[in-house]
This record gives sequence, C-alpha cells and structure tokens, in this order.
Amino acid sequence: MMGGSCPDPKVLQIMDKAAEYWVDMFDLQLNAGRLLKDVLGCEDGIVTSGAYAANSIATEACLVMSRSKNPPLTQPEVICQSSHITNYAHSFTTSGVRIREVSKKEVGESLTEYIGENTIALTYVLNESSFEFSLRETMEAGKKVGLPVIVDAAVVDPPIKGIKEVLNYEPDFVSVSGGKGLNGPNGTGLLLGSKEAISVARKLAFPNYGPGRGMKVSKEEIAGLMSAVLIAAGRDEDALVQNWRHRAEVMREKLRDIPHTRTEVIFPWSLNFPQPVPRLMLYIDRADGEEKATIVRESLLKSSPSVFTRPPDSSSPKNAILFDLRVIKEEDISRVAKVVRTVLGKVLVDN
Repeated sequence: MMGGSCPDPKVLQIMDKAAEYWVDMFDLQLNAGRLLKDVLGCEDGIVTSGAYAANSIATEACLVMSRSKNPPLTQPEVICQSSHITNYAHSFTTSGVRIREVSKKEVGESLTEYIGENTIALTYVLNESSFEFSLRETMEAGKKVGLPVIVDAAVVDPPIKGIKEVLNYEPDFVSVSGGKGLNGPNGTGLLLGSKEAISVARKLAFPNYGPGRGMKVSKEEIAGLMSAVLIAAGRDEDALVQNWRHRAEVMREKLRDIPHTRTEVIFPWSLNFPQPVPRLMLYIDRADGEEKATIVRESLLKSSPSVFTRPPDSSSPKNAILFDLRVIKEEDISRVAKVVRTVLGKVLVDN
C-alpha cells in the first residue's frame, strides 16, 4: 500500500544494466533458481510477479500434481485456518480452487481430520494473528497424508534468516515478497520449494504459456531481485534488527511526557511465526482512548508530512497506535515525532 520498499541503489544499477541486453528468459529463470538454491538453501525457485502470484502459481501446481495422481476433482480445495484468512487468501483461489476454512475445536486435534477427498493442499500464512495449528503441525499433517503445503511468507523479516527458518520445515512451496525486507523490485516475488514442486510450477509460470504467463516479470526485474537477494545475504541482519530497535527507542524518547499517553517498545513482535521486529506502541490511557486513537491515526494520515501508522491487529489493544520504524530514515524520526506530538496535543488536550 505504501510502495513496498526502497530498493538498494545497486539493485537499480543492475536493472539498468540488464536493460541493455537480450536474454533467453528460460535460461534466466533457471539460473535464478540455481542462485536461490546456493544462497537460500532451497532445492529450487522461480521469480514471480509478487508473493500473491507465487501463491496462485503454487496452487495451480498443486492442482496439476493432484490430477496426475487422482481422477479430476469436482470441487478442489485448499485448507486454510480461520485466523489466516486475509485479503491475500484470494491468491489461492485464482485457479477455481476454493478455500476450506477450518478452526481447531479442541486441544490435541489434528489438521488431518479436516482433509477431504477434494483437498489438494494445506496452507499456512505468516501474519499478525494467532494460530490454531502451528506450521509444524501443518507440515506433519501434509506429510502424513501426502499433500503439499504452501507457506505464504511474504511478510518475513529480516528476510534471509526468516526464509531459511521457514525452509527448515521443508514445505513444498514458500512464497516471498521481492520488495519488503529484500528491498528488491517491488513488482516481484519468489516461489521457493522442493525440486519436484518447483519443476511443476516452473512449467506453469512465465515465460511458459501457462496460467502464470500473464504474471510476467521482466529480465530487469529478475536481475534486480537476484541482486537484492545477494545484497541481503551479505547484510548483518542482527545489526539490522538492533538498528530497528534503536530507532524505536529514539522515537519513544521523543514521545515522552505527553498527557494521557504511555509508550512501550515491543520486541519481538507477536506473530504466528517468530519475527525479531520491534514495534513502538503508544497507548491513550483515557476512558475514550479507543475513540481518540482512531482520530489520532486519521489525523496523522492527513497531516503534513503524512504519517501512516499500522492499523490495530488481533494482538494489540484498540487504544494503541502502532509505529513501525523499519520504514523510516533515522534522520526523519524527529520530524515524525514532532507531527505526532502536535496531533496528540490537538486531539487530547484541546478535546
């Protein structure tokens, strides 16, 4: 919604260089897969036009693999936990596959109990919600019944460590955003996974004439994303996380002593998969705190400069305002804090 990321200047240089040449796109995708295997440890991978497209291609591949083993299904479905149903869940339905939404009814229940004759895959979506069946439980269920598992890891950050942690579970497919933490071209993504699964997906994706043909990626984007992966792999991600945390603490210091408010840096952030991402929470401690928090968020968005705060998720109180300091330059923290103080003064003191 905010542009995805700010690509490293070296990524843009590589993209400009790639624009000077003609290239065999089939070879380029194969070479991208080899690089991803060497850097990330996956068996294979392809470049897609975003994590959404990666999910769609993965689902289509699951449908093809299912048809190779069984008669055509009348109503193919993928299983997705209720807490994982987001707007991005539609990415699993582009092949005419429906989502079967499930919820755990009792402790110790297995996901296998929800698998039916029309099930072609299990899904697990990394997001800011709780889970009922963990990624490990999802993988165990898939292996037990011989069904592929698609993991939507679009939000994983810092990227290299997070991707490798997901791959350690050995899912058949993992979708990753090429923007966000990788800071690559914002119209790109990765589909990683097992050699067998990616082999099927590759035949369905660009540049082949399959369902993914319309989800086109250019030679410039593929080269740029591979450059971004290499840059990310050479980055000290522990130092990166500490820098994020430092920014949150600096912002917190600049928002001290505002009447009716208190601040807290939460680290790591609560996700359904471990993420060492700090967030600054500003709570409005008044009886009308929830209402005022909504007004503050809307006022910040309309201010100059505009400040976009994260909307409340299932794990945060409604009287809280969430700041993600990963996406702001350190030299701009004072400017943002000044706007926040001004808006809070108008909303809380004047009212």
